[in-house]
Amino acid sequence: MIKPDLRLIAKWLDPAVVEALDKRRHLKKEWRRNRKLGTLETLWLMLAVSLDTARSSLHEILRLATGDLNMRWSVSVPAFCKARSRFSP
Repeated sequence: MIKPDLRLIAKWLDPAVVEALDKRRHLKKEWRRNRKLGTLETLWLMLAVSLDTARSSLHEILRLATGDLNMRWSVSVPAFCKARSRFSP
């Protein structure tokens, strides 16, 4: 399996938009702590969730999306929901 390059997501969405989101999140201190998801990771997970609506389990979608990135950590459903609710584009 090919590991997705999250920088390509930034190009696809628009680098200026991603940079503006990063700056806003930095100012609001949304991602300063180590356990917070970065902007590109959060965008990747939100895209994965919105595109994989055929699955009924959010846990399974998150597991597959983080597996695609070969992440050494997992994202729980409550952690994703908290990150998504704090994500303020």
